[in-house]
Amino acid sequence: MKKTTAIIAGLFVSVCLCSIEANADELPRLSPDCIENMKNRDFKYNKALMKDIITGLELDIDDRSFIEVTDKGLDAANLIYGGKEIDEYYQSLHQHFIVASRGKPTLFIKPSEAYLLYKQPDNTNVAVHLKLSDLKWEVIEKKKKEGNAVNYMLLKCEKEYLKEKQEYSNKD
Repeated sequence: MKKTTAIIAGLFVSVCLCSIEANADELPRLSPDCIENMKNRDFKYNKALMKDIITGLELDIDDRSFIEVTDKGLDAANLIYGGKEIDEYYQSLHQHFIVASRGKPTLFIKPSEAYLLYKQPDNTNVAVHLKLSDLKWEVIEKKKKEGNAVNYMLLKCEKEYLKEKQEYSNKD
């Protein structure tokens, strides 16, 4: 008798769970195409920010003499070259990436010299000029100047996703 009751109860619970799952709407997701388009948009947006900073601060930075490095690139280089916990060269560069900014802070580097560029949330352009000393990168100058606003546009697929996500959240 106990086995029969347990089996019936188990079947009842299974049927209830299946009907709940069948009625539940699937959580909205971004399509792979939309994600790729977002990456392209973000790349172009960051390029536009860097161009505004370089021209606004009248910096002599070009693609031929400087290598452009993001925070992920810096982290990857650190791992490739040993990933030491205490690496003053890495730490002295990485600490400058930790800022409030529009877009991504970007490092432009050549032997023994680097510029970290970023745009503050109030559109102020910032350039941190760094020189390599014996043990670490040291700040030798920091320039700031009001920059131009660079618009960040949401894609149609992002707007649709946010709308669907809001509708999904409001169903509860």
